[in-house]
Amino acid sequence: MPDLDPIPGLWLALQLTVSLIAILGLGWMARKLQLGGDPRIADEDHARALADQAICGFDATAVVLDRARVGALVRDRHDRVLLIRQHGSHFAAREITSHAGIRLDGRFLTIATQDKHFGTVTLDLGDQAQVWAASLRRLGSLRRLGNALK
Repeated sequence: MPDLDPIPGLWLALQLTVSLIAILGLGWMARKLQLGGDPRIADEDHARALADQAICGFDATAVVLDRARVGALVRDRHDRVLLIRQHGSHFAAREITSHAGIRLDGRFLTIATQDKHFGTVTLDLGDQAQVWAASLRRLGSLRRLGNALK
């Protein structure tokens, strides 16, 4: 008569149950810590808050969002412009100080920052691309004028 020991079957079922609980627990923890995923800029207010996090006191007066909401340009009352882009599961921002490295191609605005780690960003700004490209062309001249007046 064959040996029908129930213990190996129970041991396998216990291992599978513990593994499943561990996987579900790790998934819950990753969601709770907001790891991974595909973050998007929810709206203009969210972009303003991201700009204020990047530069404390940055009081945004104009915002344009990328159509996919993975990036934005934000201007304050001092004509400083921040480029915000998705960086992993968070967002990063850099101040744009010059029009060098900015290229307009229809509704796409490509911005190459001086920060090699931040890289080049292409934003789909739709009808606002030309408006923002024109305003960014003034960046270098506004800074030179401000320095000359000091």
